[in-house]
Amino acid sequence: MIPKISYKLNKSLDKKMALAFLNVKAGGVDFSNGIIGVHPELEGIKNKKKSEQQKIINSHFDNFYKEHNHYLNKRIKKFQTEWNKVEKKYFQEIAKIFKNHPWPKGKYIGYLSITNCNPRFLESKTFQVFYFHPEGSVAVTAHELLHFIFYDYCLKKHTKMFKKLDPNNGIFWDLAEIFNAIILSNPEFIKIHKIKKQSNYPAHKKDIPILKRLWNKEKYIDKWIISALRYLK
Repeated sequence: MIPKISYKLNKSLDKKMALAFLNVKAGGVDFSNGIIGVHPELEGIKNKKKSEQQKIINSHFDNFYKEHNHYLNKRIKKFQTEWNKVEKKYFQEIAKIFKNHPWPKGKYIGYLSITNCNPRFLESKTFQVFYFHPEGSVAVTAHELLHFIFYDYCLKKHTKMFKKLDPNNGIFWDLAEIFNAIILSNPEFIKIHKIKKQSNYPAHKKDIPILKRLWNKEKYIDKWIISALRYLK
C-alpha cells in the first residue's frame, strides 16, 4: 500500500533533536551549524552543561513557536500542497526501481523543524524537515522516503548481508546516503523535486561518481546493492 504523507508540528521532538544534534558530526557535516547558524541567539550553548543546554533550548523554542505559530502552520500547509502535486509520479518511479516492493508500515509524518538537521526515524517512518530548507520540502520528503524503502528492501531481500549492520552508522548508512544521491540526481526525479544540484555528504564525494556509473550500467537494484557494498568494504 502506498503511504500517505502528512506534515505536522511537533515542538517537543524539535527540542529533543536540537539537543541531540548539538555535538553531532557525520559524513563531514557539523550539525550544530544547522542549529546555531539558524538561531544565533544560541551561540555559546555548546559550552554549557547538558541540563543548561536543554533549559536554553526549551525557552528559545517555546518563544519562537509562540511568536511564529501562524507562519509555521502556513508552512505546513504549503509542504502538504507541494507534496500532493508530485506524490503520484514519485511513487511510480520508486516502484520501478524496487520492483513494486511493498512500502513498510509506519506513520509517514514529516515534522516541521526550526533547525536544519532533518533526521529520519526508521522505526516510525517519520522525519523532520527544516521549515525553510534551501532545497525545499519535496526534496527532503523524497530523500527520507527513499531511505525508508531502501533500508526495508535491503533487510528483507538481502537479510544475511545487512542484518548485523547498523543503519545509522558505518557502511550501511554510507550505502543508503550514496544510493539516495545517485537516484535523486536522475532526470525523472529532478522533474519531481526541481533540484538540479543536490547537497550531499562531503565524505561521499569520491564514491558517488564511481557508484553512479555502476548504477547507470545496469540500473538493477539487487546487483547494485551487492556490488556497491563490496566496493565500500
